[in-house]
Amino acid sequence: MKPASGRRAIGRLYAIRRYFGANLATEKLALLRSIAESSLLAAADVRRLHNCLCFMRAFPDNADIRAMVLSLLNNFEDIVAKLSEGQNARLADSGIAGTDFHYPFSFEVASWMAQRFPGVAQIDWKELPDGGHLDELLEHLLEHAESDYFHGGEVSTEQWLKIATANCPGTSFDWLMAQLAERPQHERFWAALYNAIDLPLACRLPGNLFSRTGNALPVDKAHYRTGNMQNRVAFGKREIVRPVPDIRRVSETEANRILDVARSSLALRHRETDHFNNANPCEVYVAKVGRGIQVVLNGQLPERRDPLECTLGYLILSNGVPIGYGGASILFHQANTGVNIFDEYRGSEAAWLWTQVMRVVHAQTGCNRFIANPYQFGEENAEALKSGAFWFYYRLGYRPVDPGIRQLARSEFRKIEKRKGYRSSAATLKELATCDMHLTLPGARQSQLFDESWIEVSARLATATLADTQQVSRKKALDAVVSKVMTSLGVRTSLNWPEQEKLAFTRFCPIIATIDMSGWKKRERQALLQLMRAKGGDLEIEYARQLRDHERLFSQLKSRCRRAAGPAGKEVR
Repeated sequence: MKPASGRRAIGRLYAIRRYFGANLATEKLALLRSIAESSLLAAADVRRLHNCLCFMRAFPDNADIRAMVLSLLNNFEDIVAKLSEGQNARLADSGIAGTDFHYPFSFEVASWMAQRFPGVAQIDWKELPDGGHLDELLEHLLEHAESDYFHGGEVSTEQWLKIATANCPGTSFDWLMAQLAERPQHERFWAALYNAIDLPLACRLPGNLFSRTGNALPVDKAHYRTGNMQNRVAFGKREIVRPVPDIRRVSETEANRILDVARSSLALRHRETDHFNNANPCEVYVAKVGRGIQVVLNGQLPERRDPLECTLGYLILSNGVPIGYGGASILFHQANTGVNIFDEYRGSEAAWLWTQVMRVVHAQTGCNRFIANPYQFGEENAEALKSGAFWFYYRLGYRPVDPGIRQLARSEFRKIEKRKGYRSSAATLKELATCDMHLTLPGARQSQLFDESWIEVSARLATATLADTQQVSRKKALDAVVSKVMTSLGVRTSLNWPEQEKLAFTRFCPIIATIDMSGWKKRERQALLQLMRAKGGDLEIEYARQLRDHERLFSQLKSRCRRAAGPAGKEVR
């Protein structure tokens, strides 16, 4: 088939990819077969076809279409290889197998790449013309006998690395990360040095998980679409509180496979999040919510957890294909979260998908309030403004917390409902995106809200508490605070505790020391001790549940933070 015919077939397939039915399924299969026989010479055609195939892998019509889609994706490197060098260059950083990819990843992602995909990434010397800060990192890795030659000026950093890595498997980047991996006791130091370099990497993407082309999990039984997608949720709150019968914590082996897909899905789009960078493979939950959709929740490594909140990452999979991601910060009765659907899957029931994420988070944590910050729907986010993301949240039941903005939203929404084709102006959307939005479930009370600004206030109080010890030594100050809290809780020693629990308890003490426990009952103190240790436990979600149920801690920390903020934002001691 001629290139022009292939382009027309791709254009038609792209137009109907989101619609379903017997006639459309027949047409899609015919288009796929004709495309398989065509010759594609333009990068734009290849990119559009790739997006179509990824969407149809996630949302297939039937087994024949799915098999054809998988066949084309499995051979996509061959399609790319037939492009001219110039056309291939236009696909750089697309994430498509067989194309080039460039990005300065963080230490966490770089370490993961070197371990899971050796030989793929190389240092991009064109973007790092001189050694720069890389020399400062390498200096710490030299053997004493090597230093004179390294500093002698006869060779560049690139040339020295070629000598140092001669006959070693993998690339010089792999060698560098292997040296750092041998020194785990100083990981924070290596991470700081590495991140200061902003080391540019270059990859020729393979057809495996580390490409958008191959980035999917195998599924035992695919879910096929026969009817069109439904992107409105009539009773969102009712759906969120509906029980999720199929949630399980997976094995560490399965968790690592899922996390590989999650990290790849972001890395290939030049994105990273702490939710996945610091994910705990011992705490990964998979929930099947219907329509071939799985919602994956993951906790954080014990040493990387936030001081007060419980942070969870989430990944949305459709037939094993990652189609969206995000995170949720759980604090007492509330969850701060937002949704991100990857571009090629936009228009795929985003409202229903987001409702299912909230359903799973509610089922696992018992939170009764969801908070969306202004960035999610427009503040300093041009894409969210352009898409009218505010109304996406509004239709699901989110409402602005500011009374004036809430009235403006109500007035604008009436216009949208009454006037066909009416769209809020950019100025109005900007004004709407000036305060948080909350979705409250049945039973939620305003008195249960912990103002998010108080998280910073509690950290400021922790600093003041350490300063009150009048110790110049930070270690002695912390020891004094820990001793005070242990006495208040009736703890004689922590020597027999697991190391991660001791670490979590110690980190928590400066916050707990800011409140007065003199009137607490014994059971409240015991519950607080269990809560503080749970922060360092295997499953942080247990901490989130205990935090939700400790009303005495909630009320006193809330009161202390409110007093500390003061009427004018000044601390009241």
